[in-house]
Amino acid sequence: MLFYNSLRYGMAYHDPGASQYEERYRNRVIGNLQRRAKNFGFSLQLLPPEPDMAVS
Repeated sequence: MLFYNSLRYGMAYHDPGASQYEERYRNRVIGNLQRRAKNFGFSLQLLPPEPDMAVS
């Protein structure tokens, strides 16, 4: 729809890219998991990031 409107009305089309789509998808999945956990009486916690182990 955005692409069509940009062609029809001469607006510049800006592709948000795959990274924005993946971020929105991740946030939606996390929200759904938090809601489902709450319904079962649980809460989710964010784990600290694991350090990258460099192997030589």
